Amino acid sequence: MKNDKAHLEDLHRLAVAAYRAGERDPDALTAAADGAFLASIGLSAQVLFDYAEDFVRSDEPDCATFVRVAGIRRDFFHGARNREPAARTVREDELPLRENEWEGIAWLPRIAAKARCFLEGSLCREVMYGCSGDRAFLRKYNLSLPDFLAAVRDSEDDRKTLLRLVRAGSPPAQ
Repeated sequence: MKNDKAHLEDLHRLAVAAYRAGERDPDALTAAADGAFLASIGLSAQVLFDYAEDFVRSDEPDCATFVRVAGIRRDFFHGARNREPAARTVREDELPLRENEWEGIAWLPRIAAKARCFLEGSLCREVMYGCSGDRAFLRKYNLSLPDFLAAVRDSEDDRKTLLRLVRAGSPPAQ
């Protein structure tokens, strides 16, 4: 039996190949057994599709990043969530706007909310944790998708902790 990491790597490779071949239906990317595996670790075919689509279109996030993000979600789903799905889905219009700021840092409230919803399993299908906007924001502050997700997971007061993290990771003033 494959371990989760190897299974996720295989699924990512297959999803990328399917997307390149023209497949645009997230649910068609996985066989029933693979869909059950994804559900068992708290992921959906939509998440796999989003990461494969962005990789094909932008050459990022890579497979290793997908596997790390998926592993953080899996651990949260198995631990903090006790394998219970979210009671509700957070709609896109419930998330902070892209231009919302925390102490002058635009996008931070949005990416923090998206990360929290991703961890909880409540992020709607239309929104991706790790989209190009998230990646650009994190790149600006020398942070990665998995590291930011782990910081959200580990923080009790998202705002203060995440402001410290972003400020510590930011490049020096020029």
